Amino acid sequence: MHPSNAAAQIVDFPHRTSKPKTIVIGDVARWQAQGMNVAPMDGLRFVAIDAICAETLANFAPETIFSPLIADTFDALEVAQFLATSTFSGRYCAISDPLPDRESVIEEISKHAPSISFDILVVPV
Repeated sequence: MHPSNAAAQIVDFPHRTSKPKTIVIGDVARWQAQGMNVAPMDGLRFVAIDAICAETLANFAPETIFSPLIADTFDALEVAQFLATSTFSGRYCAISDPLPDRESVIEEISKHAPSISFDILVVPV
């Protein structure tokens, strides 16, 4: 390698002072009954659908929210519409089994909640 006349530049990336915060919305009582650990962890909260509210969003200030695409008592469209009427400005991602047309589902939910950054994470069966 030949030495270069250009001075080396050091790029200083901003450092986070806190970990990203994430909320997982779902059937927390059932998950607990199945033995899953749903205790709050550093930057992660599990919240039942009936407990999600504007106050929870304001107090915890999540950057990302996850939920099932379709659950027993709610679906991602309901969550997206709620988030669109709240102060949430982060990302919302639904988790789903493989879908025949993932892009159409994203488009439909985005049509009803255009202010929400929405995506679907497909988890193989």
